[in-house]
Amino acid sequence: MPRVLLPCVAAALVFAVPTSAAAAPDRAVYEASVIALINQQRATAGVAALSEAQELDTAAERYASVLASGTCFEHTCGPVPQLSDRVDQAGYSGWQAVGENIAAGFQTPEAVVAGWMASPGHRANILSTDYSEVGAGFTSSGGKFGMYWAAEFGTRDGQ
Repeated sequence: MPRVLLPCVAAALVFAVPTSAAAAPDRAVYEASVIALINQQRATAGVAALSEAQELDTAAERYASVLASGTCFEHTCGPVPQLSDRVDQAGYSGWQAVGENIAAGFQTPEAVVAGWMASPGHRANILSTDYSEVGAGFTSSGGKFGMYWAAEFGTRDGQ
């Protein structure tokens, strides 16, 4: 009898795992997917791929968190530094051009990149030959729209 009970207890423990833990999106996977999808769009348009810059990832991740905090949903948020200062603070130095895409409410990397491509200004950033590097940020922690996204674009001096 104890041999039968042990598998039942083990099965009960497996099914007792909360479903919310399994449902949380993997931030790193989502951010890498956004960069890959941006580069797919660039390839389709005949534009060179962007290299990932960790400093731009950091700036984008930080700003996605600001957007989720409810402080504002703009490219410039009151007391939060403007983009040029945010990329400097993230260690992206010696840049000659920077740009930014933000979004909220999109549930997947595919959806957010499709949304950006449907918006003339965001599409222009994605396809711009002024940029050689990119970073992506994502958070699903709170906020009115649930999921917040940022992509930071840049080119450093000499690139």
